[in-house]
Amino acid sequence: MPGFQCATCGRQHDHLPRDIAYRRPDAYFDVPAEERERRIEANDDCCMIDGQLFMIRGILYVPIDDGEHFGWGVWATVSEDDYCGYLDAWGNDEEDETPPFVGKIANEIVPYPGSRGLDVTVKMQSGGERPRFTVISDSHPLGLDQRHGVSAERAHDLVADFQ
Repeated sequence: MPGFQCATCGRQHDHLPRDIAYRRPDAYFDVPAEERERRIEANDDCCMIDGQLFMIRGILYVPIDDGEHFGWGVWATVSEDDYCGYLDAWGNDEEDETPPFVGKIANEIVPYPGSRGLDVTVKMQSGGERPRFTVISDSHPLGLDQRHGVSAERAHDLVADFQ
């Protein structure tokens, strides 16, 4: 039976993962390793490079026809104003009052070539959950999969690139 060892809890699970997460945005790795400490402020939720590039981490869900969903833990580049508004809302438990805003996917999602730079709507979530990203494009395969869902077989194939 397929399975995986969880990087978070360390346990072996007897099913395929239904989430793949990118720990940092691609731009983080564009900065030479010896310069990162000086140029980047980052944690598991936010990343700022050179005080000019602002990114937040969220989840982009793709429904699966078995009633489940596949989650892509990716980053989105947002404006400085939206970044500051995100930090304020998050710090003051005002996520529900924050209107959605637009960002751009900041990771190249391997099974979806051309995904880095796709426009997304960012909707903050209450309860300490990461924001939800919705692809705006109605023609890119990632946007189509998010709107129409994928088969369980396709969800399995999404994971195969990461095994």
